[in-house]
Amino acid sequence: MNFKIYPSIGIARMGNGPATKEDVVFSPEVPWANLYETGEEYHTADGALKKQAQRFYIYECDDQGNPIRKLDANISQVEWTVEVANKKPFWYDFNNSLDLSVNTDNENLSSTFFTEKIAPGISTSRRNPNVLDQKLINSDDQNYRKELVNCPAPVSVSSSNQKQKIGGQFPFPLNPEGKSKIAKAMHMESKSVNLGTVEHDNGTLIFYPGDGVSAALNPSDLNTDFADNSNWYDDICDGRITAKVTIDGKTYEVNDPKSAAWIATAPPDYAPQIQPLATMYDLICGTSNDTYSTDFSLVFPVLYRLYRMQWVNASDFLAPSFREIIDQLTTEEFKFLYNSSDEAQPLREKIFSLFRNPAYAYTNEPVIPSKSTTDITNIGSGTEELKYPFYPGDGINYPGSPAQWFAIPPILYQQLESWRDGNFESLDFEFTTMDEIGHYYQNIYIQASKDETKSALLMTRAVLETLYGGGFHPGVELTWPMRHEQMYSANNLTFKNVTEGASFFGLREIRIASATKNEQSEIFYNDFGFQMNSDDVKASLNPSNKENWLWKTTPGDLTKWMGIPWQSDAGSCQKVFLDSQYPIPAWWAANLPVDVLTEESLVKMQDTTLGDETKQYIYANRVPWLMTSDTGYVGYHAEGGYLNGLINMVYKWKDVGVVAGRNANVNGVPEIVYVASDSKNVKDKLVIFLGKEITSRPVKLNPPSIFYSNVREMVWLPSGKEIFLSSTKDGTGDVSVDDVLELKINGNVVLNQDFSNGCSGKITPLPPMDITENLKPYSNNFVTIEVSYIDKCGGYESATNMYLIIK
Repeated sequence: MNFKIYPSIGIARMGNGPATKEDVVFSPEVPWANLYETGEEYHTADGALKKQAQRFYIYECDDQGNPIRKLDANISQVEWTVEVANKKPFWYDFNNSLDLSVNTDNENLSSTFFTEKIAPGISTSRRNPNVLDQKLINSDDQNYRKELVNCPAPVSVSSSNQKQKIGGQFPFPLNPEGKSKIAKAMHMESKSVNLGTVEHDNGTLIFYPGDGVSAALNPSDLNTDFADNSNWYDDICDGRITAKVTIDGKTYEVNDPKSAAWIATAPPDYAPQIQPLATMYDLICGTSNDTYSTDFSLVFPVLYRLYRMQWVNASDFLAPSFREIIDQLTTEEFKFLYNSSDEAQPLREKIFSLFRNPAYAYTNEPVIPSKSTTDITNIGSGTEELKYPFYPGDGINYPGSPAQWFAIPPILYQQLESWRDGNFESLDFEFTTMDEIGHYYQNIYIQASKDETKSALLMTRAVLETLYGGGFHPGVELTWPMRHEQMYSANNLTFKNVTEGASFFGLREIRIASATKNEQSEIFYNDFGFQMNSDDVKASLNPSNKENWLWKTTPGDLTKWMGIPWQSDAGSCQKVFLDSQYPIPAWWAANLPVDVLTEESLVKMQDTTLGDETKQYIYANRVPWLMTSDTGYVGYHAEGGYLNGLINMVYKWKDVGVVAGRNANVNGVPEIVYVASDSKNVKDKLVIFLGKEITSRPVKLNPPSIFYSNVREMVWLPSGKEIFLSSTKDGTGDVSVDDVLELKINGNVVLNQDFSNGCSGKITPLPPMDITENLKPYSNNFVTIEVSYIDKCGGYESATNMYLIIK
């Protein structure tokens, strides 16, 4: 029997919430399945940011290694083993992508990078350079740098040992006494830096990431760089997932590069329903140089992702923007998007011409300034309007280089060219919006996932579509080595189509080219000495060269290229200010938003007392994402306020808003809006104070009059719960008002309770009032609740406390 682990590459994302399956979100298992969810919560009941956990499965495969079905947990026993490491402090600084000076044969980088030297790779030196490999400077054979790798022993779980933490340390002691020589030299002990938790769950494996801990060994050292801060550590990691499967007394090892999986941890995805314009799946397809017959499914994702960036970046919402171009199309013009006729060609040409050519055939786009500023006037800045997308690229370090700007990879650009030329089959439907097409393709993925021979490959794809596929400076999660075929032991097109007529670049068997156990023992601590440069990368690509070890992946090797601490890398790149206000380019907005609509704004828009024009103003008011927590401004590293933001992000990352879909219920705006909800917006409050007790007192104003009112904003009304009014927090107290209690939700009266029995002179308290049905139309939303105590009859006024009790 043959077995493989899926997804073959998994991603778990940081959160400060607990590592329990009830308090996490899971990595997606079906592409696009989550795009239109409106009820997902990304914070726990007490406001912690939920971890994103990765679940792994074992599939039985046929003789060719293709997955057939999930392993039945009732007839098997599985022992999982996880081996991860963090190599960031041991590795090299990041200056730019070192493959930009290497001529490679794939569809991810235009040859222009090599032939025209438009953004040459910049050599780089070690992080923590004062920690030495002694044999490079004298006869001592001690390599102190090995302690910079946090590499705890492999951890195993099974049905009899279900959950284990992956304990780590920094610096990592390597001597039998368990004492770090680096820590001793600094007069301290090693720090405990756990790299995650693993759990056996009915035959599957759940990998929970760490808690997002980052710090400096010397507390006075601040993080002052977006990627390279010596003396710092964090709890990012990556490594190998293997298993032993026992069926009928026979044990099968699932541990070689063709069957084992890989896990990497990453920063939170703060906009999990918004996909990057170019994804890691696109990039991996581009390494193989496969040929594809264009259908609309190869083009629409690029257009749709760019359209949906409006929710996380103001420059993709305002004008000029792709969103504006699409929304201005008439019903007939919209059909031209998926129509291959000659009549539709002018629109296709117009849209195609908006995109930047990855061959970079022009050099006169605006110049992004360098952090190495001078007082000399910038002479010869580009004058051509920006092409799409409005994002920086790999060549950001070279002002004036066309590669300062990101171009979609050649593999995607070629499909756009074919689409422009009408070389595709028209869709025989009557779509009127981008979201209608999105729902159509989402359903194709969901239906395909019901086929077990495809579900395993869809799992891997779903994960990879959440990851950025460029530009790389260094990136958000994983970086430039991923765009080379040497990274993979398998990258095979298994299904040409997700379904007939919708290829989506097909479904692939993808595996990381991991080192064997013997190879790992030889190369785990390898590096290139004091400096690493493009020539080292070029030499390593030759399988017969001794430097080829670079592509035999060991734990820690995928994430070692990323910034340290991860918060600086994740939060450092926001807006990039040029001479023009429209557009203002930005970096990784699909994972790290730049400008957002807040959940508080949505609550305001739902207030029926506001005019339609005011609601439109509120809808258009996108605020800086980092304003959702007081991190301070973080921008491109040529700009002021940068260091403040870097430092604050280490502590505030867990409080920044997560962008999620919500039902708008507002005329004139999309049916689903994507809004930022931060840690202060705790949704599962069970007791909410609405109004205070007022002891009996004479009436001061002529009836009818309001003698007390209170407004509570951002109150979450859950669905599937019972909601009561009570005078006590335990939900048992009778309620009364002399004379009338009125509740408004978003300006609408939902309760008008008269306790006076028609001014009978007697007030009748009521037991805790069930108002679930009154509030049902507003459930699963934040609302504004206005409470009024009204004197109707004169005489005296009084009231009990009023609490909203959610059960």
